[in-house]
Amino acid sequence: MLADILQRPTTYMDTEQLFYSFLTIVFSLTAFYLFKSYWPKYFEAKGTNQATKEDIGEITEIVENIKSGLLHQNEFLKAQLSFKNQHRLNLKTEEREAIFEFNKRISAWLFSLIRFTFSNYNLENYKDLKIMSAEFLKRQYECDLAEAHLVLFMHDREFLELKRDLTISIIKLEGIVEASMHKIYSSYSKCEFNLEMDKDDLKKHSEHRNSLYNELTPLTGAHRKDSTEQYKQVHNLQAKMTQLINKRLKQLEDDEKNIS
Repeated sequence: MLADILQRPTTYMDTEQLFYSFLTIVFSLTAFYLFKSYWPKYFEAKGTNQATKEDIGEITEIVENIKSGLLHQNEFLKAQLSFKNQHRLNLKTEEREAIFEFNKRISAWLFSLIRFTFSNYNLENYKDLKIMSAEFLKRQYECDLAEAHLVLFMHDREFLELKRDLTISIIKLEGIVEASMHKIYSSYSKCEFNLEMDKDDLKKHSEHRNSLYNELTPLTGAHRKDSTEQYKQVHNLQAKMTQLINKRLKQLEDDEKNIS
């Protein structure tokens, strides 16, 4: 009886140990199954996520490089366009200055002929007429240079034909002045020679001076008439040239606004 009582706890303890062993085995198998089933997938998913992050990083870097390249290219194109526009603006400025220079030179040449008068000359200074003749040639030469420079910019048919007609018209006016200068110079020179030859004869002096006056009066009158008639033609052509120049200046202003 005593022996039976002593054996009961042992049997109970064995059963409990078996139960715990069973639970341990079940838990281990479950853990093993979970580890086997989900752990590789975890690492696979983690690896996939890491690869995705790396791919995104590479794509982001490529996009940033493309953006940087496009920005650099855009800045280069803007700088190039700005340079071209500045070059075009400089050309427009050069053309404007050439127009102003041409207008100044041709006006100086024309008005030096129109304002010329023989009333400022006499026997004492008539030789200065040669100086004035040289001055006309100088102004014509300066005008020719200004024309040649302007033709680099304005070479349309309307301008070239008008410039030609105006230049020819002014040359004709200069020819009238030069012809009158030559005749009047000759009259003064002849009178001076006669006065020198008859320097002791006061009566002859008076006659020579009267003769000079009689020669000069029709010469100066003819010069005044012929130059006035020629100036009418010059004036009409100059007015057309002024209109053409103003039109061109307005076009330059519009072009500069469009460039800017």
